Amino acid sequence: MITNDFKMDKALAYAKKLNEEQQEVHVTITHVFTLAAAWGMYKMRRDVGRLPWGTFKHSKKIGVTVLVDRDGGKDLVPVTLWDGHKMSVIEIAKFMSQRVQRAKSGNDAAHNKSTSSADYLPAFIAQPLAFALTYICATLGISIPAMGLKAETFGHLILTNVGMMGY
Repeated sequence: MITNDFKMDKALAYAKKLNEEQQEVHVTITHVFTLAAAWGMYKMRRDVGRLPWGTFKHSKKIGVTVLVDRDGGKDLVPVTLWDGHKMSVIEIAKFMSQRVQRAKSGNDAAHNKSTSSADYLPAFIAQPLAFALTYICATLGISIPAMGLKAETFGHLILTNVGMMGY
């Protein structure tokens, strides 16, 4: 019988091997999971889409979003990878590393714009507003430029960064 620990050991060993083979970018288990999720979505691409107004709308691009920790958990930054099944783990790591560094340094203008109102609004207003705007943007596919939200902000599957779990 194969346990989950054994499967995780293989994934960790794969990331370690990739890091030993190249020094360009640090590969983590999140990058490996992102590629696995992208391939899984690609394999079921016929059923990948959105449900605006209760009607299925097929998507031509497949998106995987990784929520990346910023400021010790005070904020999560969405990093979306479109058609990741066409990339290698190294390419995914490079792409995500660039986006994460920009977000963590505060240089991601779109994210800063979309979260700036939360600094001024009380939580009981900010939370339902964020839910409504995310629904409009992600599910209905309507961009809201005034809030820094694009329809492509979120993919079809969302992963959270597992680094905080010690992997």
